[in-house]
Amino acid sequence: MPDRSAIAGTGGDSHPRGPICTDPTTPLTVNCYVRGDVNAASHHQILSIQQRLEALAATPLVDELRTRQWPPQSHAGADLSLPATRDRLVRRFERWAGERGYTLSPAVSRQQTPQSLVDTARSGQTIRVPLVLLAFEPATSDTATLEGVVPYTVPSESGGAMTYTVADWLTAAENVVDGVPDQSGRRDSDHSQSVYSA
Repeated sequence: MPDRSAIAGTGGDSHPRGPICTDPTTPLTVNCYVRGDVNAASHHQILSIQQRLEALAATPLVDELRTRQWPPQSHAGADLSLPATRDRLVRRFERWAGERGYTLSPAVSRQQTPQSLVDTARSGQTIRVPLVLLAFEPATSDTATLEGVVPYTVPSESGGAMTYTVADWLTAAENVVDGVPDQSGRRDSDHSQSVYSA
């Protein structure tokens, strides 16, 4: 089984062979973040993903499933006791990716926006988030340790990139719990159907 704390094995190059966090011997808490501003087709896609996650929650791989909408980009004040903002969450996810040489782009992107004339302390960025993002934590830990995030992209030395989508992780996880060997699940970023492109 792959090491949950890193990529799921490596081949002869620097690309992982399959999505992270698919070892059923160490169960996960899966935090599923979904967008609320979606059309009917995207809503159906979210429901389909949730059904697959709920099925996985009945297996040893997923101990707990938490589904929630993305939080607001920021709060009016700087009170850290308030629930995490979208910006704070995304920064945490970006740190995880950056420490491993990955990126969350193009699933997550930042766009400059005009500074607010009312709240000059507020960031001049808008964060675009995917339709669905999964963040994994160890179910057995008392602390919220981030084990992984999907979708994520692995840049290559040749200048290309491999993107692992939510669909890739679901398929890999379903294969593992069904006892089917994980086929790479790797997709060229130019051809993959990504959940963030709603």
